[in-house]
Amino acid sequence: MIVSQSEIDNMIQELVRQIQADERRFLRVVGIANGGLPVSKPLAVALDLPHESVRISHYDGQILRPVPIIEGRLSQSTDNLVVDDLIDEGWTYNTFDKHYGLEGNAVAVLFWNPISPKPDFYVEKKPAAWIVFPWEGNYEKNSIDAE
Repeated sequence: MIVSQSEIDNMIQELVRQIQADERRFLRVVGIANGGLPVSKPLAVALDLPHESVRISHYDGQILRPVPIIEGRLSQSTDNLVVDDLIDEGWTYNTFDKHYGLEGNAVAVLFWNPISPKPDFYVEKKPAAWIVFPWEGNYEKNSIDAE
């Protein structure tokens, strides 16, 4: 499934509406690199919040790593809006929780796979098809193949 930048922009606006309607107030947006950054940066701007990022990687290319790479520190451990592009099997979500902690924070994603922990904010349930985002290197090739 190829998701266009226009669709991403609409999904980010939906996240903004959900977050603004929520009673919680966040002090910053924390993007999980790499896939969460194209979502977290515009969210931070729309919500007028500072932006930070951390990196959690479970893959070495296409190969699953036995131990994830975790890089970055948070200036504050609570009142963060933690953002990623999706929660699929929950590995990144659970790694973030173990390393940084999710208590006192909230999670926002574009897509959520119901077999995984439910985020505080999401736009759509993840389809069965592989999602190709505009920021992935193979987006143009996959766009051409899909036509």
